[in-house]
Amino acid sequence: MTKLLQPRLLAAAALAAGAAPATAATPVFVNPTTPYLSSADIPVGFYFGGAPTLLDTLEDGSLDASLTGTHGVLLDVGFGGARDSVDADDGLIDGNCGPQTAGRCVSWFNGNGAEGVTFTFVGSGAMPTAFGLVWTDGGGIVTFSAVGADGQSLGSINASGFADGSFGGTTGEDRFFGVQFAGGIRSITITNSSGGIEVDHIQYGAMAPVPEPGSWALLAAGLAGMAGCKRRHTARA
Repeated sequence: MTKLLQPRLLAAAALAAGAAPATAATPVFVNPTTPYLSSADIPVGFYFGGAPTLLDTLEDGSLDASLTGTHGVLLDVGFGGARDSVDADDGLIDGNCGPQTAGRCVSWFNGNGAEGVTFTFVGSGAMPTAFGLVWTDGGGIVTFSAVGADGQSLGSINASGFADGSFGGTTGEDRFFGVQFAGGIRSITITNSSGGIEVDHIQYGAMAPVPEPGSWALLAAGLAGMAGCKRRHTARA
């Protein structure tokens, strides 16, 4: 009985170790190539438990108090042109968000895409380890970058080729941009090189735990021990 118990305990310890967050973190940037049409398009595995702590659709006409926005303004009914909000914000995924009445299909806009927009976490809770938003309009090359808890740059990514050239509120070009970093993310910034820029669905939460390489090795050793013990037990029987 003891010989069977030991490898099982080893495997259990390996599984427990694998569930712990990585201590040495490297920023991971995410930019899916498929359109973001609703919150169902948040990349699988981006958040612990599958969902963000905050998902601000902006539909209440304000930015959540745990965030500050630098550059740009909320676009609501006072804006004369078409607003490019996430498709599902009108309750229907059909290629656009509308009718664009008050408190419906709200987005964040800056007429200077090269200046872009920055969202900073100012809440009292734990700093996000996963932080993202949805780019909904603009042109040229899109650059997404992040700053860590201590003010250090976490790097950036560039993306292009999906802007459709339309300012009519179409949603097939909308893309999720996000970053994960176990050390904490203070702010995210997004710009584009041509025209204005529009974003929506600002969101943050806890990243899914990433096992240390040593934890995987321990897990493999535990499972190998269990397999070997089972073979010996079967042979004796």
